[in-house]
Amino acid sequence: MKHLVIDRRIVRNNLKAIKERADGAAIYADLSANASGMGLLDIALLLRDDGIRAFAVSDPKDAAFLRANSFTEETIMMLRSTADPEELAELIDLNVICTVGSYDAAVAVNGLAEAKKTVAEVQIKVDTGLGRYGFLPTETDKMAAIFKYMSNLAIIGMFTSYAASSRSKKLTEQQFYLFNQVLDKMTEMGFETGIAHICDSAALFKYDFGRMDAVRVDTALSGRIPGKNVPGISRVGYIEAGIEEVGWFPKGHRVGGEHGLITKKPTKIAVLSVGYFHGFGVDRHVSERSFIDFLKHRESTLHVKIGGQRARVLGNVGMLHTIVDVTHIECAVGEPVILDVDPINVKGLPILYL
Repeated sequence: MKHLVIDRRIVRNNLKAIKERADGAAIYADLSANASGMGLLDIALLLRDDGIRAFAVSDPKDAAFLRANSFTEETIMMLRSTADPEELAELIDLNVICTVGSYDAAVAVNGLAEAKKTVAEVQIKVDTGLGRYGFLPTETDKMAAIFKYMSNLAIIGMFTSYAASSRSKKLTEQQFYLFNQVLDKMTEMGFETGIAHICDSAALFKYDFGRMDAVRVDTALSGRIPGKNVPGISRVGYIEAGIEEVGWFPKGHRVGGEHGLITKKPTKIAVLSVGYFHGFGVDRHVSERSFIDFLKHRESTLHVKIGGQRARVLGNVGMLHTIVDVTHIECAVGEPVILDVDPINVKGLPILYL
């Protein structure tokens, strides 16, 4: 018995909080990475039932999967700029909004749309500091050329992405200001920029600026926004697994592998067949932490829950196993254990929806 549990009720409550914070701005539900590990189709259906009609993905296969599973009329946007002709041809055929983050990408989309005798909807991506995709803010002439000369493109919006909205208000404000400068410049040149959006999950809940015409949310849906707990948002996702073995070990016994520990007193342990391979004890945001935060993270102690009681993890989490201290807990083989995990890290486990 071992699975990732997703509670739909919590996702819906998080969506309610998102709508309140969006304050009338349109909502793009970013379903990249299998809906942040929660399951692409199930989460998309849940969100549609709760009124969401615009979705974003980062892989054409996800767009094709949604279109093939009843999402025929909803807005789907490809967040990643690409000039790959095979990807673009598929996106155009699927009636997906393409992102153009370079002049070459715009030329590629326009050429394919012309060959297909259609007009492709696109949004222009501006790079204000994340440094992955997008026109530099100084490249307004290249952006203007798309408006002027690419007749097979319908430019319906412009957007950018924050680099560190979860931890730097100063940088976030700078990016917001820079993006607005670009929008103002394009407007001065006589172009209609369409839907403007910049706000991600962290920025939506941390700051009172940046909502613009739309917001893009992903980690807010799973309640896994980096940093401190956000009021109104609850964590989604846990692994439920049964205890494999229970046993007593004497003082001085080694528990775990190379980086295990030596027991200081007689200790009862329980063995779980869940490890870092499955996503337990993995923090996807650790690379974004400061050195001091990293040290604090290393010193933190992991716990699991058995019958509502906290049990401390002994030693390091193994690849496929975790050992916990159950000296003061009555438990037996097969008893369910709850392990908190970010769904995006989980692999190798089926999803159980509540």
